Amino acid sequence: MQASSPSTSGAHDISLESVFQLSGADARLFLQGQTTADFKKAAVGAQLHAAFCNSKGRVLADTLAVVVAEDIVLLRGRESVMTELAIHLKPYLAFSKSALTRLDLTVHCHRVESAAIIDPERAEIYEKNGALSAVAIGRGKGFVEYWHTGEAPIRHDSGGAISLTHVDFEMARARIEATTVGAYLPQDLDYDLNGTVSFSKGCYTGQEIVARLHYRGTPKRRLYRATLPDTAQSPVPGDGISNEEGQRVGSLVNILSLNGQLGALLEVVPEATSTPLFINESQLPLLSLAACHPVADQSIGS
Repeated sequence: MQASSPSTSGAHDISLESVFQLSGADARLFLQGQTTADFKKAAVGAQLHAAFCNSKGRVLADTLAVVVAEDIVLLRGRESVMTELAIHLKPYLAFSKSALTRLDLTVHCHRVESAAIIDPERAEIYEKNGALSAVAIGRGKGFVEYWHTGEAPIRHDSGGAISLTHVDFEMARARIEATTVGAYLPQDLDYDLNGTVSFSKGCYTGQEIVARLHYRGTPKRRLYRATLPDTAQSPVPGDGISNEEGQRVGSLVNILSLNGQLGALLEVVPEATSTPLFINESQLPLLSLAACHPVADQSIGS
């Protein structure tokens, strides 16, 4: 379980995380064929976001990965989502020289002073008595994410704990929740714009669908950051977003308590954002709405 800042977390936050270890001679080869990220080019110490998709190109899980050795990769994701992912991957792992296991690591985030900011492309890996004890990951904007064995955090120059949910909101990093497994294409969540999808790595599960939309189509929905009133009616990820005519134009991706309001990441049809929008089930109005990345007709290749 991860520590949270009282001002930025609450009952709406969904922040239980798990870290899994994929180890074995085929670990990176396996991930190369199963995820949107290029693990073949990733050096030891590299950190990279990756998505697992089904054959229809829909995202089953999002992970933050750290390559800790040539044959070991750590994968962090929502606990419920990672548990379901492990079941999904079991038949494929039977034909791979690698094994997936869950580690007993705590996940939490801190703000740090500018002088202590960690390289956003390379994690700091710590060992104790020859075994992994902690990983520190620069998330940008002064945020550092820690995975550790339960002992005190490695660094003590932070400005206080903050929830991972809040970090993801600030960094416009959409997360897959238990209620949205298989609901979104990577482009719906801007994964093609923030480095989660590599368009030069070759084949992976769902690649044909994702690449066709990138090169020959136009993403219908994009990721937006919004605020809405904090009421007794609690929207949940997957709830629809509608316009004034009641037409569904998107959905709620992630939500958190934020300084007396609710903060949310949404996937929405860009053309619908010029008029008032509401959460379908509760008719909560969106108080603000801004694109997480510049909205264009085509995604940006990498």
